[in-house]
Amino acid sequence: MDVAMVISLQADSLNAKGHAVKYTTWDSVTVEVIDKNELFIDNRIGLSKLTLPLRPDTTISSFLFTYHEQTDTLFVEHTPRQYFVSLACGCAIYHTITAAWSTDYRVDSVQIINANVENAVQENLRIHLHE
Repeated sequence: MDVAMVISLQADSLNAKGHAVKYTTWDSVTVEVIDKNELFIDNRIGLSKLTLPLRPDTTISSFLFTYHEQTDTLFVEHTPRQYFVSLACGCAIYHTITAAWSTDYRVDSVQIINANVENAVQENLRIHLHE
């Protein structure tokens, strides 16, 4: 049973005429799970949502994002909890997100949309980005 956090993007940038252009997809993104040194998403194009795992053995998961040729670190503070599924499946680790923040100056905020990370696919975080 997959349990993963879903992140969406709400962003805007200025075009050549100085007008704000809104977008909700990453034109190209690479994501590495920092503590595992695991490349999770490698230069994917046109993603509107990112599905990332939270660590079951700690209360902070960190991710290294590379998009628009810049690097950002996203930190997610969460509380892992065991959830009994069945005798056949055993337990899954669910999470409750308590905080999220970014190190990139372009990120206005990281908003918690749904703090509960469970086996249902649902938006958990939204990154508000201004370039």
